[in-house]
Amino acid sequence: MSMKFVSRFVVVLVLVMILSALSIQFFFNPDYTIVFWILAVPVILGAPILASVVLASNEELDLHQVN
Repeated sequence: MSMKFVSRFVVVLVLVMILSALSIQFFFNPDYTIVFWILAVPVILGAPILASVVLASNEELDLHQVN
């Protein structure tokens, strides 16, 4: 895998984690913080994976076109 793909994944992961942490901390009742973290985990992990794959080029994923 290319470093561009990995670095894109890490940047999107960090941004989604920061956004989730801030929104859970400031917008929701502190009694339900753990529940919201549990519910946010699929989004926190899924968004960077989907964004990295969708934005990747064929060269980054080592896909060869079959003619």
